[in-house]
Amino acid sequence: MRSPVPDTAWATWTRRAGRAEVLGRDGTIMGARLPENLSTLYEMFGKEAIDGILPGDSFRVGDVEFVCKYSPESTGDRFFIVKPLELIEQYREVFRRFEGGTIFELGIAEGGSTALIALLAKPFKLIAIELEPHELGALTSFVDEHSLAGVVRPYYGVDQADRARLLEIVDAELGSAPLDLVIDDASHQLAATRSSFETLFPRLRPGGLFIIEDWRSDHVMLDSVATTLRDRSAAGRSESTPARGNPNGAWRQGKHAKKRAPLSQLAIELVLARAAIGDVVAEVSVDGFCLVVRRGDGPLDPQTFRVADLFTDYFGFLPKNVSGS
Repeated sequence: MRSPVPDTAWATWTRRAGRAEVLGRDGTIMGARLPENLSTLYEMFGKEAIDGILPGDSFRVGDVEFVCKYSPESTGDRFFIVKPLELIEQYREVFRRFEGGTIFELGIAEGGSTALIALLAKPFKLIAIELEPHELGALTSFVDEHSLAGVVRPYYGVDQADRARLLEIVDAELGSAPLDLVIDDASHQLAATRSSFETLFPRLRPGGLFIIEDWRSDHVMLDSVATTLRDRSAAGRSESTPARGNPNGAWRQGKHAKKRAPLSQLAIELVLARAAIGDVVAEVSVDGFCLVVRRGDGPLDPQTFRVADLFTDYFGFLPKNVSGS
């Protein structure tokens, strides 16, 4: 497989044991850890394009610095957080609202959001899962330094679509107590996201929030591909002309995205659930960052709950026979 980052005079990138590492010219590992997800993004779009998604704004909470960027270089007192400042400001209000509550986060990435939740929400319990199997040393150091071992509970190597595992973790950490807030910033794929929603939404207390980030990511990506192709056509360039990152990789991903149902379908399903008679979904809202669902009073069984049971698509809003649905 082609290296996700172009070779330089001093290092190349390679994958070992399910992750990528930086090798020096003598072949020794230089210690940088590259998560599989970030490696895939580098390979598809190019490192420069991914680095440019977030501008690198920084801010501090107490003695911890946060940098708005996706980079595998977090430390116990300096975290990279894959969110723009505007979204972080929105979360400040959410965390004030749920201060001292029980929170479940899907997707640890570089640990920035987990550390931020711990500092701002001061939760009674913060459960966090991550698909990557390797423990994040920076987060471990942060937890130890702030004496949060009983509060911040990270689990690695957990697939968000594994319903049995999610319920096992919640039961082990909370018993029968409800969740107050769930934040899903994991796969951004429809089937997996819907699966974890159906598992954890029933565990929310009435009035609790389920927040799904990047719900419109498929649309943003395809808009970007379409813009790139239009720009090429207008300039009379060939299809192989470099544009934004790796446009050929983006186009391949774009064609794939057209064949499967996007995550935005879940937003439509939940709006239909709110439109139907029932008291399970109290409110659904969206903005440029998040899909937010407020739990209603109706009882739900986490073992059997399915979003599709909450509505009937009388008017044919949803696609039929779409892969990944």
